[in-house]
Amino acid sequence: MSEAFVSLTWQMSDSVSVAIICEKAGAIFQDLKRDITKTEGESSQGGEGFKASRGWFDNFKKRSGIHSVIRHGEATNGDIKAAENFNKVIEKLISEEKYLPQQEFNCDETGLFWKKMPRRQFITAEEKSLPGHKAMKDRLTLALSDNAFGDFKIKPLLVYHSENQRAFKAYKVMKEKLQVLWRANSKAWVTRQFFIE
Repeated sequence: MSEAFVSLTWQMSDSVSVAIICEKAGAIFQDLKRDITKTEGESSQGGEGFKASRGWFDNFKKRSGIHSVIRHGEATNGDIKAAENFNKVIEKLISEEKYLPQQEFNCDETGLFWKKMPRRQFITAEEKSLPGHKAMKDRLTLALSDNAFGDFKIKPLLVYHSENQRAFKAYKVMKEKLQVLWRANSKAWVTRQFFIE
């Protein structure tokens, strides 16, 4: 049965969750039960039921030698020491210039890879690693900003690779009335011009 799950993993090409595996195990059980009933007739109806639960899957992993691995992405390359030094410079500037919390703003951006698959994957004991795959990179970027006092929040900036979505035209959405500032460039990055705006 573990071969069926391994083939299911590679057929789906990217990722299989515990819920999908349990659902597939239940379907395989129903197929086997149906086949046995056809071949042996009505006399074989009194068998035990099967529930593919998380506990069943944990035991199945132990019996089959399946383990979970993390898909490694791009390595982080932030300079931690420079960031710590910068914090000290900012703290000194704020205290010397006597800025109020209402005057101190923080802005940060985050990327949302909305098509990205989970990083964890189940593989058999014989497999040491996953075959290479190309991760979906379709993303948007959100820039959020407010002051240290928390009483002034700037409208979020959303940057996507497309200026005019088909859905906007189909549903007559006016970008000016969205709860975000909608901007676009080919890489969905916050550029200097977007930040200034």
